[in-house]
Amino acid sequence: MTSPFVDPDENAGGTPPAIPPRPMAPRARGSLRAGHKPQAIPLRGADESWHDDSAEEAPRSRRQDLDPIFGYILAMALSVGLTPLPANTRYVVLWAFMAIMGVMAFLLGSGIKLKVADPGDLVGGLVLGILTGGALLLVGSDTLRTASERLFGAKDASNPLLVTWVFQAAVFVMPFSESLFFRGAMQRGHPILVVALMASAWSGLMFFPNLELAETPAVGAVFGTALVLLNFLYSYVSFRNGLAASLLCQVAAGSLILLVPLLISL
Repeated sequence: MTSPFVDPDENAGGTPPAIPPRPMAPRARGSLRAGHKPQAIPLRGADESWHDDSAEEAPRSRRQDLDPIFGYILAMALSVGLTPLPANTRYVVLWAFMAIMGVMAFLLGSGIKLKVADPGDLVGGLVLGILTGGALLLVGSDTLRTASERLFGAKDASNPLLVTWVFQAAVFVMPFSESLFFRGAMQRGHPILVVALMASAWSGLMFFPNLELAETPAVGAVFGTALVLLNFLYSYVSFRNGLAASLLCQVAAGSLILLVPLLISL
C-alpha cells in the first residue's frame, strides 16, 4: 500500500524514494493541480469590523477646538465696559487683550504663519496699503486729522507726545494685535467677508465713542467708511499674499490715515 504522504508524480518510476517528503508540505500557488480547489483564508476574524485603518483620523487636541469667536465676544464686551475710561487707557487695555488672544492662538498651534515664501507678496501688500491710504488721505485729510485728534484725546496736533503715541499705535500696536487675531486666528476658520465685518464692528465700537459724533457726524461717516474699506483690504491681502503682507498693508494704510494728517498740520 502506497503511503498517503508520497507524491504520485515522484513515485511514477515504481521505485519509492529513499527519504519521504515532509508531510503536508505546502505547494506554491502556481503548482496546484486542477483537481485541488483553492481555499479562502480569512484575513480578519468574523467578529472584527471591516474598515480601512488609514482612514481613521487621530483624535484632535482639545486646544485646537478653541474658536476665536469666544475671544472676540470677550473683546467686544470689554470694549463696552471700558467706555468710561480715558481714551488712551482704554486703547492700551483693548489692544493688549487682542494681542494676548492672538499670541495664544499662535502658541496653541492654530497654524498662524508669518513666514513669506515670495518677497513680492510683501511688496504687494505694502503697495496696496500705500495706494488705499493715500487715496483716503487725498479725499479727506482735514476730516482724518480731526478724527485722529479726537481719537487720541488731544486738541493740539502739535503736541509731540500725541504724535509719538499715534506713531506707536499706527505702526506697532494696532497692526500686530489686530493682524494676529483677525487675519491670523479668525480668518483660518471663517470667510473673508465675515472676518472683515467683525473687524469693522470691533474698530467702530472701539473708536466711535471718542469721535464726538453728535457735533460732527461727517467725521464719523468718513472715518467709518475708511475702517470698513481697510478691513476688507486687510483680509483680502492676507488671503492673497499672506499674513505678513497684510500686516505691512495695515502699517502703511494706518499711518497714512492716522499719523500723516497730524504731521501735515504741524
